[in-house]
Amino acid sequence: MDAIVQLIRNAMCCVKDLNLFAESLPNLYDPEYTSKFYTFPTPFMSKTTPLEFLICISQLYACISCTISGYNLIFGGGILKLKRLTRVSDLVHKKRLDKAGSKKKDDDKDDKADKDDAIVNQAVATSVMKEANGALRNVFVGICVLPIGMSFFWLFCNSLHITEAGWVGGLPALIHALTVMEIALVPLLYFMLKDASSALRKAVDIRAMVEKFSEKKNKDVAPSGGELSWINLDSYSLIVDSGWSPYWTTSAISNVDQDAEGKMLTKEIEALERNVKSSLSGDAAIVNASKAAEMEEAAQVSYLEGYREYAYFVFNFIAFYGYLLGVVVYYFDADENQPAAVRQLKLGYSNDDADWAGNFAGDFMWTVEPIVILLSPFIISRLTKSKGDKVKKD
Repeated sequence: MDAIVQLIRNAMCCVKDLNLFAESLPNLYDPEYTSKFYTFPTPFMSKTTPLEFLICISQLYACISCTISGYNLIFGGGILKLKRLTRVSDLVHKKRLDKAGSKKKDDDKDDKADKDDAIVNQAVATSVMKEANGALRNVFVGICVLPIGMSFFWLFCNSLHITEAGWVGGLPALIHALTVMEIALVPLLYFMLKDASSALRKAVDIRAMVEKFSEKKNKDVAPSGGELSWINLDSYSLIVDSGWSPYWTTSAISNVDQDAEGKMLTKEIEALERNVKSSLSGDAAIVNASKAAEMEEAAQVSYLEGYREYAYFVFNFIAFYGYLLGVVVYYFDADENQPAAVRQLKLGYSNDDADWAGNFAGDFMWTVEPIVILLSPFIISRLTKSKGDKVKKD
């Protein structure tokens, strides 16, 4: 829904920037037509055209949606999830101590069982740590998304000419809101690059895993580095239990008590132990032809998602640069008396041209981005399907 509203909002902004349909649909730009449905106070808000009113509704939606998303990221996906992961970590540690204590009473030691337990413990610990890092990132991303959402309130007011009237802080407050959005966007640009790099690296790792384990049995594979076996978090979630998603990876549930959490953890670990034991004791190939094709498809998906993230970065960087020009020309409003760095930043354009071109570039890029968001799942599915069919034929 957010992507659809973003597409509509910025497409309308592009229409306004280019003054499209001014002759074929003149009512779009006629404030008198707005007054047929509602009479805004004069002399400023009465200037609102039907197109601007439609834009302001979508901006208000963005204000509410982004603010809620930022709040949910900080708390639901961040702080509360970290609290839950802390509970899970404590329960895992308690279970480990209880199990170690019961083994001391048993004189008959089973080295293989100890090794399986160690593999399970390592996978659980790695998963919990990975989720904790993700929760910390959610907090940071939420801190960036929240002010972006709140800043949309001033864009909403600007579309209704409220800032022109000097209310809610006037034009200076609008510029401050844009500045806050620009600052908050910088870390998000970094995360886009990081996500793209991680997705491409994941594709490479999956293909390396296929090459290493394809048609090989347990006895043919020696653990690498300081690992206990070929099973770790990545290989388990790709080979042993495809798409493994333990309960602690989901959104935090604050009303689950410790006893219920303990039962959920026991059930998760028991399933993990069964799968590890079965995989290490079996005589079948670790990665057969069917699994190899499945993993190749997963690698292809990750590969395409990585380049999609790079595309998002390009779209948002151009938008960031374009909207930045509006802030720059506000503070350096005299064309003839500007530092060389400012003139270079404007690419030699005058203030008016730089402001218009930057604003249009941002609107256009944020129109293209939701199109990619909406179409990319279908495109990736089609590309990976055709690639998978080719692999099967070969």
